[in-house]
Amino acid sequence: AIISLAFMFIVKSLFENMEVVGGARGISNQPNYSTLPIVFIWTVISIWIINNFVRSTIGKALNAVRDGELAASAMTVDTRKTKMTAFLFAAFWAGVSGGLFAHVIRYINPDTFGIRKLAEVLAMVYLGGLNSVTGSIVGAVGLSLISEALRPLEIYKWIIIPIMLILIMIFRPSGLVAFRDFDVGKMLQPKDEPLEEVDHAAA
Repeated sequence: AIISLAFMFIVKSLFENMEVVGGARGISNQPNYSTLPIVFIWTVISIWIINNFVRSTIGKALNAVRDGELAASAMTVDTRKTKMTAFLFAAFWAGVSGGLFAHVIRYINPDTFGIRKLAEVLAMVYLGGLNSVTGSIVGAVGLSLISEALRPLEIYKWIIIPIMLILIMIFRPSGLVAFRDFDVGKMLQPKDEPLEEVDHAAA
């Protein structure tokens, strides 16, 4: 995690000194490609792919590495390959979301994706739950709504929000929706009739 954080600052400093991307001034007047339908479509696609990825063999291997790297290695999990896959998978979706975000605000500079944005994303994940795709969605929506509701308080909201997150981590360390994911396939399946009703109909 520390190496990844250091890498982020290295890349940020690199882009601040590259005139081809506007340097520290950034790039403005971006075309409005990120319309609401496009963002919605990408959101649905990302949720579907990530949900299937988590349920796949590699997703279960990632959970094993997260819970205990030595134990996962003892169970013949290639921890190095698994971590690299997770890094590349996360980097891809970070790039997609960053591209959409840049066209929404139509301006981007290296400070747009600094430590503050990283802390905001981590707060969303912790708020909803680390072990749930549904929790991540709830955390993102919840933190965004809280941030907008506290906007009139200006700088004081950045005192209230961290206190709320600390209280949640103390009293609900697993997050608000931990270990709870909605399976659309199961929700659409018809429910089996109770055995008593079936016997009564047969009689």
